[in-house]
Parts: sequence; C-alpha cells; structure tokens
Amino acid sequence: MAMNGSTWRDHPFEIGEVYIALTASPEFTDGCIISGHKYELNHISHSHYDGASIFTFKCLSNNELVSWWWFDNAPDNLCVKNFQVYT
Repeated sequence: MAMNGSTWRDHPFEIGEVYIALTASPEFTDGCIISGHKYELNHISHSHYDGASIFTFKCLSNNELVSWWWFDNAPDNLCVKNFQVYT
C-alpha cells in the first residue's frame, strides 16, 4: 500500500520546486538522473511494501519522469546530498 502525496519522513522537498541533481543516478532510481540537470518535483509518496519514500521528478531538459527512492533505513542526509534547490 502506498501513501500518495506524502511520506512519514521529514524532508526538504516541496512539490513544484526545481532542484539540481548533485549525484548521477543516486541509489535507487527509476529512470536516469543526471548530475547538474534540473528537476521539478511532481509527486511524493511512500511505499510501505518497499519501505521507501518515493519522489517523482520531471527532468526539465527532456521532460522525462524519474523517481528517486529513499529507503526507510537510509541516512537522513541523502536528500541534501543528492539534490539542491535551484535558485
């Protein structure tokens, strides 16, 4: 079962905000995330079955949707290690 639009973990992400990927294909992704590219956050969910928060982004250079899975047992700092707000 997945929680749509939210996750139980605290995180710095906001839907509609644009982020720059700091890491190429951070562990674990569905699709290809390219370091230095801009991504708009479109959706946040949590999969209880997989034990992961799922952040779905749209790559602004090619409009492809990609997801980054932040597993429940992964370190808290992975969000800021992998993505930075584009200003």
